[in-house]
Amino acid sequence: MTTRQRATAVRDALPRVMTLLAAVALLLGAQALAQDVAGGADAASASADLYRVTGASAVIEDGAIVVRYGGSEETYVPGIGWLSGIGLEPPTMVGDEVLMSAALLDSLGIVLPRLEGVRTSGDAQIRVVLDVPDLDPASVAGLSGAGALDEGETLTLQLPPLLLPADGLEDVAGIEFQLRSTEAGTRVELTGPALTFQYFALADPTRVVIDLVPQRELNLPEVDRTLAPGVRYHRFNYMTGSGGSVVHVVSVAPGAGEFRVVGESRVPRTVSQLASGTAVALNAGYFDTATLGAIGYLLVDDGLLSLPSRNRASIAFGSGQTLIDRLRATVRVHTRLGLIEVGAITDGVSVVTTAGALAGRPDMGVLVVSGGVVVENKIGPRQVPAGDDSYALVYPPTNRQLALLDTGDVVLLDTSIEPEAFDSARYAVEAGPLLLKGGRPDYQPSLEGFATGQRILDGLTQQAAVGVAADGTTLLVVGETMRAEELIGLFMSLGAQDAMRLDSGSSTTLVVDGEVVNRSSERRVVSAIVFIPSRP
Repeated sequence: MTTRQRATAVRDALPRVMTLLAAVALLLGAQALAQDVAGGADAASASADLYRVTGASAVIEDGAIVVRYGGSEETYVPGIGWLSGIGLEPPTMVGDEVLMSAALLDSLGIVLPRLEGVRTSGDAQIRVVLDVPDLDPASVAGLSGAGALDEGETLTLQLPPLLLPADGLEDVAGIEFQLRSTEAGTRVELTGPALTFQYFALADPTRVVIDLVPQRELNLPEVDRTLAPGVRYHRFNYMTGSGGSVVHVVSVAPGAGEFRVVGESRVPRTVSQLASGTAVALNAGYFDTATLGAIGYLLVDDGLLSLPSRNRASIAFGSGQTLIDRLRATVRVHTRLGLIEVGAITDGVSVVTTAGALAGRPDMGVLVVSGGVVVENKIGPRQVPAGDDSYALVYPPTNRQLALLDTGDVVLLDTSIEPEAFDSARYAVEAGPLLLKGGRPDYQPSLEGFATGQRILDGLTQQAAVGVAADGTTLLVVGETMRAEELIGLFMSLGAQDAMRLDSGSSTTLVVDGEVVNRSSERRVVSAIVFIPSRP
């Protein structure tokens, strides 16, 4: 199909777009909702059926999504679907990466074997199983080995080319996992504490098994140094019920400088990149591993990038003190067609207020408002215009109240946030669960919408958290091999009054004076807490 033909197809379909897109939106909206409810980077089920397709590209041309792979081309028109007749959802585009469902891969004839899942079990003795049922067992028949690694050394396994899931591998017991696609195939890398290992392949179905026994000796020398007046970095060994962990703490006295939240939804960067020009940085909020959209409250320099999600713990700066509490938000939109609750899981509507930010995706509608008046209502992404009274409402096309609004219609946005102290914050980010409140344990993951039995909470992994002491000292904390609940005792020993967990596992990254102090590699995230001292 030529560009002219594609444009004609799009134009001819426009009268039917909002009606026909509803069916597509049921698929896409269900997927997006599942990802949101799962809880961000810590929840693997949300994007378990999405795969990274190395060598594929996707671009938006004339309002359509054009996918190219291996010399072939397929076109998806919003409201119509695939012009070749494939009755499936479009791919998800994250930067220059293309993510596709298993069904879409099959329909497009992309037949590389898939890594369909990664299972882990155990704490002291860890078994990692890579499920590759479509892989010819003969291609890994000779894969076996055993040995030992010193701390920081990397175990590398070379596998045939595979389609990799959108979700990366989570850390387990302080061991970092990386999956990389190379010209030679797929490379599995494991780095962490000193350990012994054994790996082998099994058939019927094809699996790759890696057995690990970490040597959890807490023999790192203690570090205690001043970074700036009122700012201290301390590394020490801390005993826990599960055996102990190396802990990193940055303590910042009141008045020693300024805390900020940095980042942007769907713009992934490493914490080192986000830390540019600052003394300290720690990863912060959750994000959808498929779309890299922020999950929960994200306020950057008074610009609202993402709304609160489920009464989860949040931290705020810029109001005169560091605030930590479970956050509740009520956002309503008044239109000529009725009242809409924004941010509710049932309606999927979100708001973006930061000027210049891109809002929405090609499968979502975007209502751009300036001065209380609709200036644009089109398929996303759309750019938020400059102006304190400008914002964008992103909505599923099934929402007729917003889809039917026209240019010139009046729209009023009414926002209420509790506790009220958060209203005066300049920076804020949501994560959770809450650990301490008023000096007492207040750990209730289910109250904040976290599923019980998640390995990221109950298993041994890297934990990131933040707390505030009674004298106002802010504490940035990383435990390299801990369970989430074990952070409570740690913060109480540090004199914290309030504390909350941040996104953890593979996201956990603490940067001190430009150096990553808790890991050997970095995962891209969408937000971080940074600190700028008043005096160097």
